[in-house]
Amino acid sequence: MRGRGPGLVLAALGLAACTFSNEFTILPHQLTKPLPIGLVNSFNVEEQLQSGYIPEVAEFLSSSGARSLDSVRLDRLTGQVLLERGDFRRAAPPLERALAGTGRGSDRADLAWFLSQAAYWEGEFSSAGRWGRVAQREGKRVPEGWLVFLESQSRRVLYGGDPDGERFSLPVVYGRPNLLRLAVCVNGRPAEQMVLDSGASLSLLTESAAARLGVTFVPGATALAKGLHDADLPMRLGWVDSVRLGGLTLTDVPVGVLPDGTLTFETVSAGVFRLNGVLGVHLMKELDWRISFTDRLVQARRLDRRVVRGSKDQNIFFRRMRPMARASLNGQPWSLFLLDTGSEPSMITRGGLRRTRLFEPEAAYPVTLEGIGKSRVSWAKISNVTVGVGAYMVRFKDIVVKEDVDGIEDGILGASFLSSFDVEIRFGAMTLALENPLKRRLRAGEVPSPPGG
Repeated sequence: MRGRGPGLVLAALGLAACTFSNEFTILPHQLTKPLPIGLVNSFNVEEQLQSGYIPEVAEFLSSSGARSLDSVRLDRLTGQVLLERGDFRRAAPPLERALAGTGRGSDRADLAWFLSQAAYWEGEFSSAGRWGRVAQREGKRVPEGWLVFLESQSRRVLYGGDPDGERFSLPVVYGRPNLLRLAVCVNGRPAEQMVLDSGASLSLLTESAAARLGVTFVPGATALAKGLHDADLPMRLGWVDSVRLGGLTLTDVPVGVLPDGTLTFETVSAGVFRLNGVLGVHLMKELDWRISFTDRLVQARRLDRRVVRGSKDQNIFFRRMRPMARASLNGQPWSLFLLDTGSEPSMITRGGLRRTRLFEPEAAYPVTLEGIGKSRVSWAKISNVTVGVGAYMVRFKDIVVKEDVDGIEDGILGASFLSSFDVEIRFGAMTLALENPLKRRLRAGEVPSPPGG
């Protein structure tokens, strides 16, 4: 979401609007070379953090090499690493210390904005609004409507409802288009289909859906949303009292509301496709998810909000208000890809190509994609590129090359990558794990073993 501000992109919902090769091969994930020893040092630590080497920077900050950093620099880096690793509560103290020791206005604005993000993810919207005001006073162009919305939390406790450990299992619709749709009950009204969209910073509804479902709008809380193709879209902000998924209920859920027609798409394969809304990552982070594309099933478990997020195998990080997955490109470590269950295609940015020194994209036969607000854009493609996460990598015959934009980093992991696997998105451990569905069925005895297997 933007108000000519700090680049809060709300949604990366996207559909392929014309045909190109969707051939791919699944392989075991192998790196062509290891990361060099001493990758991070006191001279390049900020640059390496910006490049996505978050675990390596964290390791350096805990080593004796970090003693050469002055206290303000160390606190700033420590707070930013903790924020991106999802440890929002522990990120705040070092960021506050760094802010207190910083005099330059632009640096103070950045630190206050980090603090606002930490509070936003923690569900402390009032604190997020307070730090957003500080960032605004220091020169950050934070949308006024966004701050008004954050300040409206009052006595609401975000995502209350059923206790930790509560689970649900729901069938999903997938195909024509290739987006995961599940039944969602809002404010006790009849269920409506919505897309599970980890690429959206916030859950979204259309105006007509909001009217049916009883959204409580916040006066003056309006802003501009930016979708996949960087098109400005007017958005009102508000609250719903409850969201029910299967047997799980969450209360006091923040939502953005977009004009009717914004979530309407038209493609050759799917025809006209209208959405009522999406469940964004701010809600999704409250649960661990398992998605079986082959079985058309989504399962989730409510997280204990007191538990510190992260693990030694962490490969999901929060950056610019959205989740990024650590991936290899052509076996080279490491790149950051937006983890986007709300995008049909997977993509690479031109910046991602530059950082991994891959060859130039093909100018002929551009791929056209459609995003929210019926925005269309034609981008190039590149052939025979391998993207790897966890135990597997996918070699695409063709993959879209997206123009650079804040919040996307090196690429997008969309359904064209994820749908070949059983996918576990664990926001507690901050991990993305992939499993071969056939191997899972063989283990469970659901299909006979092949001869000699």
